[in-house]
Order: sequence, then C-alpha cells, then structure tokens
Amino acid sequence: MYDKLVEIVSKEFHQVPDDRKGHTEYLLHDCLMGAFAMFGLKDPSLLSFIDNAIHRKDNLEQVFKISKLPTDNGMRKILDAVQPSVFQPTFKTIFEHLERLKILESRRYLDQHLLVSVDATGTFSSNKIGCSQCLTKKRKNGTIEHHHQLLAASVVHPNFKTVFPVFGEAITRQDGSKKNDCERKACKRLFPHLRSILPKEKILILLDALYADGPTIKALQAQDIQMDYIIVIKEGYVLEQVKQLRKKDSLHQCQYQKNEKTLCRYRWASNLILNGANQDIIVNYLEYEEYDLEKDKVVYSNKWITNLTLTKSNVSSIATAGRARWKIENETFNTLKNQDYNLEHNYGHGKFYLSTVFALIMLLAFFVDQITRAVDESFEQALKEAKTLRDLRQKVRVLFDFIPTISMNLIYQIIARKVNIRPQLE
Repeated sequence: MYDKLVEIVSKEFHQVPDDRKGHTEYLLHDCLMGAFAMFGLKDPSLLSFIDNAIHRKDNLEQVFKISKLPTDNGMRKILDAVQPSVFQPTFKTIFEHLERLKILESRRYLDQHLLVSVDATGTFSSNKIGCSQCLTKKRKNGTIEHHHQLLAASVVHPNFKTVFPVFGEAITRQDGSKKNDCERKACKRLFPHLRSILPKEKILILLDALYADGPTIKALQAQDIQMDYIIVIKEGYVLEQVKQLRKKDSLHQCQYQKNEKTLCRYRWASNLILNGANQDIIVNYLEYEEYDLEKDKVVYSNKWITNLTLTKSNVSSIATAGRARWKIENETFNTLKNQDYNLEHNYGHGKFYLSTVFALIMLLAFFVDQITRAVDESFEQALKEAKTLRDLRQKVRVLFDFIPTISMNLIYQIIARKVNIRPQLE
C-alpha cells in the first residue's frame, strides 16, 4: 500500500506548476518529494536528510521517485515560493483511491457520515525569525514572538485509532490581530477545501466551543458546502434557554448503565435559537454525563449544539461522535509533535510559504503512514516484529541507508523476517 500511495503522491507532484524562470537544475517535483521522503523516513532535520541523500541515492530514486536534490538551503529556497493550495489535489486523489478500494466504508458513522474533526495547532515559534505570514504576540518582557498556526482537519472514527488527514489551512497575520478571529476566518477558508476534497461525502464537522457562532454555522450550511455539525458549547443564549427548560423539567432525558460502575446520562432539547444576533439559526442541544456509581460523582461531562435531529435512539451515537473530536488533538497533533514527525521543529521558515509548505507535506506523509498502518499487512507484520513504532522507524531508516531496495514493502517484509537477506552458508 505504501508504495502505491507514494506513486500517487509523485504523480500529483509532477502536476504542481513550477513558476521559476530560466534554467532550473533541480525539478520542483524532486524537491517536493524530497520533503515528503524526509517526513516519511522521519529524519530529524532537512540538513540530516540532505547529508544522507548521497548514500540513499538509488533507494530515493526507486522508492520516492527522486532523481536529484539540491542543498538544504537550495531546497528551502525552491519550496518557499510554492502556494500551499497546490497540495489539495493530492489529498483528493488519495481519498478517491481509498474510496475505490472501499476503505472509507468502515470509517463512516451516524447514517454514513464521515466525521471530520477540525482544530488549530502551532507549527513554528521564534523571537528572532519572522516573515510576512507570521502572527505576532507581545510578551510581558517586551519581546515579540513570531509564530505560525495551522488549522487542520482529519477524518476520525470512535472505533479506530488511526485518522485520515483531509487538509490544513494556514492561520496568517492578515486574518486579524486576535487569535480567535484568525482561527474562525481560517475555518471558513478551510470548509471549501474539505468539500472539494470530499465532494460526494456526507460530512459531519466536529468543532470546539470557539466555533459555536453564527458565521461559522452559516458557512457550514452554505449551498456549496452543506455540512452537518456537532459543536461544543460552553456559554451563550442556548444555555440560558436550556436553563429555563431545566427549571420546567422540560428537557428530554434518558440513561443507561454502561457497566457495573458507570451510568450514562443524556439530556437534550430541540429548536433553540443560537443567539440574539442570529435568531434565524435554530440548533439542537445535547448534554452528556458519565456518573461513577462507586465514587458517587460525575467523572465526565460535555455539551454540544448540532443540526442533527436528536432522538432517544441516537443521542448515544451523537455524543460518541462529539467526543471523537479529541482525536484531532490526540491522534493527529500529538503524534506529529511527539512521535518523530517533529511538527514544531523549524525545518525551514523562509520569507513566504515555506513553513506552511513543510507542515502540509508532513500532514500528507502522515496521511500515507496512517493508511498504511490501517490496511497494510506487511506493515502490520513488521510492526509486530519491531514491537514499537519508534523501533520500526529506526529499522526502516537503517535498511533504507544500507540495503538496495525496490520498494518500502520489501523493507517491511525484511523487518518482518519474511524475506531473508543473510547469505546462505553452504
């Protein structure tokens, strides 16, 4: 599976327009695939990747379709001018491939929806380096911090640990001076990308309380977007209406015992006005509690607004979907930051788009890894033999550096001891 996905990425990268003028010694495709290979192999830095490239030349050509790479600074200069939007078709083509293989069927939930969790994360921070795209923040000691953020979306499912990244949208300085305003504006730019990548899917967007506002909901319900939503809510007019319904004992409710010690409680209401400024937006409200019978206290609770119809038969599934929002943080951002992708490491900042380009290519490499982990039998056998993902990745790098190979699948089979590379003694 990994090699087929690399083939798809390579083919799509060949379609990225190269706006450089005059003689170009290095292909844009090779630089893009170089960054993809760096994240695929989990090299700790661009310099390390370029230094190792000379020893990996044949394997980089065979596995990642790379013919020639510049220096690390040369590669940064070439990638800095690439518009982040050019990566959208690659994500779309991979999802089309997953659909043809019927891999997405098991990822649908709640009346055949794809659950798409959206949240923002930091990708760069410095007191010294900045660019025209940087957000700025003034610290108490007077220093100015330059930073980048990426609003990312992943297909999640309550029953799967693996996630499928859909795309990311940079949060940039021109979006506004306040963090919240920036995220909301980036979110409205992200929705059309998601709809373009998943044009035929029923999409159920999962958002935190920052987005429980009229403009975001109107953007989701626009004619060319048409996405359902579950959004965390922590304050506002909806909760005031719920408070009044609670006093009248007018909230719908049900409960069931999950196990010997846990009681699950649901309360909901329909047709509530979002707020005074958006009286035309009608939402439904759901709250959920997990009550520990042994400790005699609530151990988890949350509240959401949604456009989905709430009934006694579906509130449990809707609450489960709402809770899956955390997978964008736990299974996406946490993995990218702490499991060898090094999301917050400065692979290169540049003057224009470089920081965002690296972040999106990393997201793409993570996407390929997640698919491989979810469906590739050779990968699963190699992971079982290596015991941990970190050990597996180290073994992959060692073999990639020292053993001529035609595919990543062969490397997985060697690690899984399905292919013997030791010389046979007569």
